[in-house]
Amino acid sequence: MVMRKIFILLAAFLLFLCIHAGFAQDRLYPVVASLNVRSLPSTKSRVITKLPLLRWVEKTQDKQDKEDWTKVSLPSGKTGYVYTRLTSDIWIKVIKKERKLYLLKGAAIEAEYPIALGGNPVDDKNGQGDQSTPEGRFFICEMIKNPQNRNRYGARSMRISYPGIEDARRGLLQKRITKTEYLAIVRQILKAAMPPQTTALGGSIRIHGGGAGQDWTLGCIAMNNKDIIDLYARLPEKNTLVEIYKDRRTDATFNRQGYLNVKCLNGAKKLMLAGCKYTGGATALIKMDYPSGDINPEIGVCTDLVIRALRHGGIDLQALLYEDIITHPGRYPSIAKPNTNIDHRRTRNLKIWFDRHARVLTTVQPALSPESWMPGDIVIMDTGIANGTPYDHIGIVSDKQTSGVPLVINLWTVGCNIENMNLLSGGYPTINGHYRMLHPLDYAAAMP
Repeated sequence: MVMRKIFILLAAFLLFLCIHAGFAQDRLYPVVASLNVRSLPSTKSRVITKLPLLRWVEKTQDKQDKEDWTKVSLPSGKTGYVYTRLTSDIWIKVIKKERKLYLLKGAAIEAEYPIALGGNPVDDKNGQGDQSTPEGRFFICEMIKNPQNRNRYGARSMRISYPGIEDARRGLLQKRITKTEYLAIVRQILKAAMPPQTTALGGSIRIHGGGAGQDWTLGCIAMNNKDIIDLYARLPEKNTLVEIYKDRRTDATFNRQGYLNVKCLNGAKKLMLAGCKYTGGATALIKMDYPSGDINPEIGVCTDLVIRALRHGGIDLQALLYEDIITHPGRYPSIAKPNTNIDHRRTRNLKIWFDRHARVLTTVQPALSPESWMPGDIVIMDTGIANGTPYDHIGIVSDKQTSGVPLVINLWTVGCNIENMNLLSGGYPTINGHYRMLHPLDYAAAMP
């Protein structure tokens, strides 16, 4: 009996770690496609930036807070105010293996419900008819209080935004969908709208009623009718965040603090061990696949190291840059026409992207601000060469040091191999960008 109690307490503690891993208590996310962040709690104040749908930000306390406004801390290091009604801290987490759905408010579990899945409850969804439940981050894009087909959907039905962007990238790579279909999915997701539901990837994935006994759905998440009625009543009107994980281990791993830093650093080390030479030929426009395209891995330029290292964490910079360019062309004034062969391999374009989509950190050299630098951070530099841009070199902060200053894993110039170099001691080169990646699901990363 004592051992059983210990086991139950240990299981509960492990679940607590999974749910809370890497999660700050006071956070919120936008429930609209683009949320204005303003300098003051007023619609007449200046717009500092815009937050994309589902991007978590931390709440801060401020004397100027008004009932309708919340002050937030941005990844850029700045603070601003958001209209509270366009945000939420209510979200859903599903652990497939445990057949559990959790309703959370911030990091606190508000409710727990049993669920049933489909005929293939283990695998991530890959296409129409596979009876698998998708994994990743989604939002509720349709809420139906009284479904017409109650035999199938029970008392309530809530459609999630499957296929998501990661599903679309994978589908395009596997040639299951066309590029036109892929782009249609991307555009709808970024507009906080229901993605196309009739491609080969499948659709109509819902959280619905009908019973949570034996697995019986076609890939949906089924709940007991009394539970789905309770859950439905607790949710915001639209775009509630939903995260679906294969099991507790995947959840804990993916949400571990510094997950992408570790993956990026380890990826860079593996690339350094394998060897790669900076060549003149690698600087050319070389045709490659999309997504997950690359040139010959034996050669490269400085950006190729970062692109390849981040892929060890499921991050596809090629796709992320392209998707940002086609949906926000005004951010990239030097790009007249998107080109998936080269745009992501130019440091000046990566600088624009990192400034908006990563945590922006100090450019003060590590000797003067050691606590601000971590292995796996990404650093952009100016080598002083007259090449039309002050952003001409990029590398990854190493876990190796010299005189207490971290080295940088990088591909320096033509003729060099990937190596650790002392580039952060001050003076030369100039540090003009220092970044740390956010949560992998902010980038529609492939799950481990």
